[in-house]
Amino acid sequence: MTTDKVIEYHGCEVRPVVTATGKGRYAAAAVVADRAGETRTLGVDGEFATPQEARDEALELAVAWIQQRSVVSDRYVRRAWLPVSDCRTEAR
Repeated sequence: MTTDKVIEYHGCEVRPVVTATGKGRYAAAAVVADRAGETRTLGVDGEFATPQEARDEALELAVAWIQQRSVVSDRYVRRAWLPVSDCRTEAR
């Protein structure tokens, strides 16, 4: 398992997590922490050919969750649509 550097997005810290599977592919998740320290782990459904592809998908899911989009690709199986304090932008 590897974790990349923490990325800040709209006041939240996003940490992509990439794990090698036994099949030579990669799984992904993103850990999102708000300013108050509350965290959510968002799992990305599927396996990816490269660690970069897995990381990119984890970041895309985290950004979508933070923005609270109503439409996210069907490839994501776990969706957490609970509000995270201080993460939402007031004006879009």
